[in-house]
This record gives sequence, C-alpha cells and structure tokens, in this order.
Amino acid sequence: MKLLTTFYKIEHIKELLTYADGVVLGIKGFSSRETSYLTIEELKEVIAITTSLHKDVYLSFKPFIQSQKDALLTFAELIKDLPIKGIIVGDIGYYSLFKEYPFNIIYNPETLLTNIHDINLLKTYGIKGAFISKEITLADIKEITKSRNLDLYMVAHGYFNMFYSRRTLLKSYFETINVTHDYNHDQMRIKEEKRDGLHPIIEDNYGTHVFRSEVTSYINHIEELDLDYILVDGIFHNDAYILDILKLFKNPSKKQIKELQEKYNEVWDDGFLFKETIYK
Repeated sequence: MKLLTTFYKIEHIKELLTYADGVVLGIKGFSSRETSYLTIEELKEVIAITTSLHKDVYLSFKPFIQSQKDALLTFAELIKDLPIKGIIVGDIGYYSLFKEYPFNIIYNPETLLTNIHDINLLKTYGIKGAFISKEITLADIKEITKSRNLDLYMVAHGYFNMFYSRRTLLKSYFETINVTHDYNHDQMRIKEEKRDGLHPIIEDNYGTHVFRSEVTSYINHIEELDLDYILVDGIFHNDAYILDILKLFKNPSKKQIKELQEKYNEVWDDGFLFKETIYK
C-alpha cells in the first residue's frame, strides 16, 4: 500500500516525501478543494523534486469540466510530456477529453463507486485507478478489494466534503444581510441547527463546499484496508500537521494517535466505516 499526500508549500515537499510515496496537487484555474494550486512552472519544480527522490506526482481536478474544455486541452498540450503518475478527476468526462493523451486517469467521483461491478467496468474504458466511495462500510470495502482489476484508492485521513453547490452561497448570504465580510479564506465554519460541531465551509469559482465537522481517519483500521493507495488530505491544516499524520501512518500507535488529537485539539472518527445505509 502506497501513501500519498497533499501539501501547502513546495519547500516542504522533500520532508513530506520522507514518509510519503507521492504528492497530490491542484492547478490554478482548474482545481478546487486542494491545499496547493500551482502554475505550470511550479508544477515542473515539484516534478524535479519528486523525480530526484523517485516519487510520484498526481494532479487533481475535482470540478466538472463545464465550459473549460478548450482551456483544459491547451493545458494538456503543455504537460503531455511531463512524468505525471496520474490525473485524479471527479468528472468522467475527463476520460473522453484526455483519451488522446498519455495520461493515467484516476476516477474519483467521491460517493458513486460503491460496488465492484462499477469499479471493474472502468478498466474496460481505459481508466487506470479509482477512489472507492467514502460513504461505504469497512465490510463493503473488504468485499470490493477482493475482486478488483485496477488500482484502488481512498482518502484515509482528512476533512471529508459533505455538500457542494454551484451557487455562491456565502456571497449571497452576506449580501442578503448587508454585511461586508471577507469570506475568501478557509477559516470559516458553519453551525447546523440540529447537529453538534462546526463545519468548515469555503466558496470558490466553482461554488460552495461544506465539510464534515470532524476529521475522518482510518488509522485504526489501516491494516484491514487492502488498498493500493491511501491519501492523507491536509485541507484546513498545514504542512507541519501533514508531516505528523504521515509519520503516524508509517508507524501507528494508540499513544501517538491520542497525543496528536490533543496537540491539534481534534476529534477523529471512523467516518462511514461502521454505518450501514438505511436506503436502497
């Protein structure tokens, strides 16, 4: 099982890759909900570092393609010869868009891939890997991994996105109450009337994104997950936090888990690993 990570600053990548096998990054103008948004020149700088360390680089495009087709094709021409391990996409349309390019497409629709049939079907279309849904149980994950025919990925630690709207909800809210407020940062929280906890909320060019109030971590079950890749997502944190979590995943201990939760004043939970769905 390989360990991937996000990052904030390029100067910290070498230290993070002491414990990780690769980095996942965003590209300015095309990515959303990432910790880093790089230019092509910065991407080349990162690739120079990862290549020297024999590590991997993944690009992440979570938003739907929508009207960006031409810009994405122009971008593809600029990066087609770079040693990029994979392009993680949230929209299956990227497969059709990039099928003439030598890119390994990793499909991550976040909640849709819940069974082995859908996952194995992807390989027939040339998809190289897929992220299992973040909302299925540990038992289901184990069942899926038994019969896979392509590489499987999961986010194993971080704040999980739980709601997305193309609408600019924060902008609309502050305009409605006639308050001038700087909401263009990642430190805002929203309180839901009937739930405990504060939910991180951000707004960008693609809309509004709300996250679970607690950090989801599979650290207590990592040995049970027969996956090819797991990802530590450091959104709403920093590189020092990411480094601590990577060290933990390389050498898990209950003592260290407790110490890190206390250090960062966080509560970690198992997400949906033990929550059976009531819907069919």
